[in-house]
Amino acid sequence: MLQKIRGFFLRFVDIKKSLKIAIIIIGLIGLTDASYLTYTHFSNNKINCFTETQKVNSCQVVADSAYSTILGVPISLIGMCFYLVVIAIGAISFQKDFTFLLNLLLPFSIIAVLFSMRLIYLQVYIIGYICYYCLLSAALSCTLLGISWKIYNKISVPN
Repeated sequence: MLQKIRGFFLRFVDIKKSLKIAIIIIGLIGLTDASYLTYTHFSNNKINCFTETQKVNSCQVVADSAYSTILGVPISLIGMCFYLVVIAIGAISFQKDFTFLLNLLLPFSIIAVLFSMRLIYLQVYIIGYICYYCLLSAALSCTLLGISWKIYNKISVPN
């Protein structure tokens, strides 16, 4: 079993340069999104939610909820770390000896999508408000899952 796991993560990955660039761009957008939310959390600024038609800032309601932190750590800070790892994997994978790092995207993106689904559930059914920044992050995670699935299907066994 351990040999199969090791073999999966150490496989050579040969994909187009455009997919690697897409991974970095997704990571940069996600990092910007999560950084903004982390900044507003620690600076006690209000989140600009772009919902002028409502009297309630739905993003702020979600950010002020008990579900916005895990053990006192803002979820957006965890998202920042995730997107930094994604950017690093994308950037380092341009070197031929390190393309195997792209194999990490599939398990990471599966975890991110499952986590995003949980957060969307909490927003819709428990909190009752939607944070558009959170939806952006969920969409980016799903896109990353699609790219990592495509990479997974193109994995070639080293000679």
